[in-house]
Amino acid sequence: MVDFYPWLKALHILLAIVAVGFNMSYGVWTARAAREPQHLGYVLRGIKFLDDRIANPAYAGLLLIGLLLIFVGPYDLTDAWVLIAIGLYVLMGAVALLFYSPTLTRQIAAYESSGPAAPEFLALGNRARLLGIVLAVIVLLILVMMVVKPGS
Repeated sequence: MVDFYPWLKALHILLAIVAVGFNMSYGVWTARAAREPQHLGYVLRGIKFLDDRIANPAYAGLLLIGLLLIFVGPYDLTDAWVLIAIGLYVLMGAVALLFYSPTLTRQIAAYESSGPAAPEFLALGNRARLLGIVLAVIVLLILVMMVVKPGS
């Protein structure tokens, strides 16, 4: 019989690298584009595309594969670190879906209608940056739970 656990774990790690890696690049892209404001619209639309089509589907895959790992592996859904990680994942998804993604959409619209010096665009940029930091902290806490597995 084939042991699927190591294959699922490898896929889980790959999805985490993709999701977190893309997310971490957004700050680099916006910082570089800030030096050349004529490219900000292109960069923001690119970030929106990467977030919607690559990072977020990878996060969805992480949840599915993570749950499969719990069911076929040595851990239990009631382990404290698993419950904490799932709670953080739900929080991350809520912040991303309810705040970050709409902010990015509004930021793109503000850039296209008013340009990079508009107060609305600048305020949305600050909001997106703050939300990005909040999301990064949540993701890092999830990673700590996954690696350290406190209490197990």
